[in-house]
Amino acid sequence: MERQISLRRLCEDLHKEMFWDCLHRPDKDCQLCGDPWAEDDIGGAALVGFLNFIRPHVVQIAGTCELQFLRDNPLSFEQFLTGKLSLLVLCESETLSPELLEALRFRQVAVMTTALEAPKVLARLQLYLHRELAPRQQVHGVLVDVLGVGLLLQGEAGIGKSELALELVSRGHRLVADDSVLCVREAPQVITGHCPAPLRNFLEVRGLGIINIREFFGAAAIVRSKRIRLVVEIQDMQDMELGDIDRLQGKVDNLDILGVPLTRLRIPVSAARNLAVLVEAAARSQYVKESGGDMLADFEEQVRLSVGEE
Repeated sequence: MERQISLRRLCEDLHKEMFWDCLHRPDKDCQLCGDPWAEDDIGGAALVGFLNFIRPHVVQIAGTCELQFLRDNPLSFEQFLTGKLSLLVLCESETLSPELLEALRFRQVAVMTTALEAPKVLARLQLYLHRELAPRQQVHGVLVDVLGVGLLLQGEAGIGKSELALELVSRGHRLVADDSVLCVREAPQVITGHCPAPLRNFLEVRGLGIINIREFFGAAAIVRSKRIRLVVEIQDMQDMELGDIDRLQGKVDNLDILGVPLTRLRIPVSAARNLAVLVEAAARSQYVKESGGDMLADFEEQVRLSVGEE
């Protein structure tokens, strides 16, 4: 389901940043909606833009040059009003003639004016719409920041995700969210995990109950959000087919969240395994891969050279 935001809220949220004044606000509010990262480009980037008569934007920005064009071409203004225009932002302290302003009022178009330059207004509006309209999804799991790498811990209920997170925090790493992670697609290939406000700072551990991580370990043990770079799924060793696990690379596939494929590593758990150490190693391995390293290729090259010497 697409997110939406009211035009009235947009104007109020950006009032302090834009330093704008309202020349006209319609009685009826309208909703802006769309996916900023949709392939058909009808999201945040297309909702707002400079004057466009071919693909009109819902929010149009007009600076000195654009308004001069409208003054010199009255017929263009009529064409300009035929689109789905909801908000016109006049930049660089520009004004409209009473006739043009009355035409906008008649068509229930909001009109704002600001002293800021048009490119700055465009950039700020696009950033705001990208953030507010970004797709989001609630995911079950525990999100931790391990050595700067955002790890989403998943697995069946009771397998020990929260206990693992507690051990990681005690080793100096940071907790983002327990049990429920709000995933937001903040860029085409970037998924950021956030902690829902009611769960912030808390971790639920079976046998101990609710733990306030901030009170236990200090403010440095908590982080509000983190980009998810790796998904670690903990599975019972008895349920996993050990023969299917690649001894050189582990069991790796992808998990799709909001259309973005994230690397998922499946780790078998048993009483004799130190999961915290394994997860730290997984975080280091992911960091090396993202830095361009390939440990498997290095190993294979070393074996090849050793065999060649013999």
